[in-house]
Amino acid sequence: MIVQIEVPDSVFQIPSYSQQDMMTDLAVALYQRKLYSLAKAASFAGVNRIEFQHILAERLIDVY
Repeated sequence: MIVQIEVPDSVFQIPSYSQQDMMTDLAVALYQRKLYSLAKAASFAGVNRIEFQHILAERLIDVY
């Protein structure tokens, strides 16, 4: 299933905040809530597992 979310243009007018940043933020949130595994969250964010672990570490989020 594909769900489309309408995001106001103002979100992308925030300096240095991109669609990729939003996907990463959402992947991190899904991982933190234990709805996505590390591998699935990394894939959703468009990065490999090692890169996603680095993202989590930068945000001081434990890997489970």
